[in-house]
Amino acid sequence: MRAVLIGLARSSIGLIATGFSWHCKEPPGGGAMSTRKLRFAACLIGGLALVGAACAPEEEQSAQFTPGPLGAVTVDVGAPIEIGLIQAISGDTASLGTDQVRAVQIAIDDKGGTLLDHPIRTQVEDDLCKAEGGTTSGQKLAADPQIVGVVGTSCSGAAVPAMEILSGKGVVMISGSNTSPSLTSDLRGTKAAAHRKGYLRTAHNDIIQGQAAATFAVEKLGAKRAATIHDGDPYTEGLANAFGASFKELGGTISLATAIS
Repeated sequence: MRAVLIGLARSSIGLIATGFSWHCKEPPGGGAMSTRKLRFAACLIGGLALVGAACAPEEEQSAQFTPGPLGAVTVDVGAPIEIGLIQAISGDTASLGTDQVRAVQIAIDDKGGTLLDHPIRTQVEDDLCKAEGGTTSGQKLAADPQIVGVVGTSCSGAAVPAMEILSGKGVVMISGSNTSPSLTSDLRGTKAAAHRKGYLRTAHNDIIQGQAAATFAVEKLGAKRAATIHDGDPYTEGLANAFGASFKELGGTISLATAIS
C-alpha cells in the first residue's frame, strides 16, 4: 500500500514563506531515500511552492513523518491529489481569476498531469471578488477532506472570510494576487488582524505600494495635501491607509480620509 501524506511543515506571517512535506510509504522491501523539489509555474508555485517529496521504507516513514500544526492529508495509491482554486471567474474581474486558473492548468500540464505518480485534479470555485464569494467557496472546499491546499483568492475581500473557514479545517491557501496588509503583517512582521494560520501569499504587501505612491506624490508631484477615499473593501482600505500613513511620514497632510458605500 503506497500513500502520500501531505502536511504543512512550517508557516510564516511573512509575505512569501511556505513549506510542505510529502512522504510516501513503500511496500515491504522499500526503496532508496530521495528528495525532489517540484516547481510549478505561475499561481501553482503560489499554491504549492517548494513542494518536497521524500520516499523511504515504511518503518522509517512511520518514525519520520510528523504532521504539521494544520494536520495532514492522506492520498491513497492511485487516488488524485486534489487542489482547490478560489478565483474570480465571472463579472468585471473575471480576467484576473481566469488567467490564474489557466496558469495552474499550464503548470499541471507541464508536469504531465501527475505528481509522485498521482494524477492532479483541481476544483475551481468563483470568489466573485466579494466577501460572499469567498465565504461560499471556502465552505465548498472545506467540506472536501481530500483538498490538500488552495490557490486563491483573486481578491483580498474574498480571502478574509475564506480563510476564516479554511484555517479552521487545517487547509492551506496561498494567493498570487492578494495584497491587503490585513491578511499577513506589517513590514516589521507584526501579525495583522485578519491573518489566519495556513494563509500565505506570493503577491506584494500594499504597504509597499502605498509607500511608493506617497513617495511619487511628494517627490515628483510636489504634493503637500491629499485626500483618501475607499469603499470598505480590505484591498482598497488597506491601500488607502498605507498611502495616508506614508504621505504623512513624508511631511504631507491628509485633509480627508473617508469611506463610501
